[in-house]
Amino acid sequence: MRRDTERGVVPIAVVGSAGTVNTGAIDPLAEISAIPAHFGAWFHIDGAYGALGAIAAPHKFPGIDRADSLSLDPHKWLYQSIDCGCLLYRDASVAQRAFSHSGEYVRPLNNDPVESFAFFDESIELSRRFRALKLWFSLRYHGLAAFRKSIENDLQHAQRLGSAIEETPDLQLMAPIELSAVCFRYVGDIHTEDDLNRLNSGILRRIVERGNVYLSNATLQSRFCLRACVVNHRTTNSDIDRVVAEVLAVAKEEDDAN
Repeated sequence: MRRDTERGVVPIAVVGSAGTVNTGAIDPLAEISAIPAHFGAWFHIDGAYGALGAIAAPHKFPGIDRADSLSLDPHKWLYQSIDCGCLLYRDASVAQRAFSHSGEYVRPLNNDPVESFAFFDESIELSRRFRALKLWFSLRYHGLAAFRKSIENDLQHAQRLGSAIEETPDLQLMAPIELSAVCFRYVGDIHTEDDLNRLNSGILRRIVERGNVYLSNATLQSRFCLRACVVNHRTTNSDIDRVVAEVLAVAKEEDDAN
């Protein structure tokens, strides 16, 4: 950005992550925010999966309040059906100016206040269903406290799974558990990375086929990992406890087959 400024190129934006999809890692948002502030650039935070964790654990997200814009996916961690996304602005008039024809905010002809201005005039996405209604209904019916409690439970479930993995000699935790994503793998007595990648890929395929638990995958530093992400308000401790048992059972099947 310094080089661009010296060349007369205006830096546009800096993007931080408030919970990566693979591991839930959270960028040092407070420190990062100083960079766009110095250059007069926009500071956007990608919080699609993770930022909603701030409802239950705000201490994990210092600096999130410094964002100029923040993206959220309520279908990921507010238990909504797909596809429900949110884009929050610190100053909504910026979006209104950006999407007006002249670059200046144009007040509606009926002189309605800004708060009632139609959002389709402030976005590149025009035709759409009323996706916000289901989120509004959920928040009004259940209340924020219910969502906070459910997210707290998800965070605790992830820690419970992480502890079980660390207590199991044949399993290896592959990344710190920041939020509700848990990356791990079966290691057994296998030593080469290629063999471990193939084995865990086979384990995942078999787990999905069996249908007792559902795991996804992530690749971290070229290592194939099993990934559990707890974003369901109906998840119980017994559900979590089945994950390790299922992985070990499938690994034994794989060993026996070979």
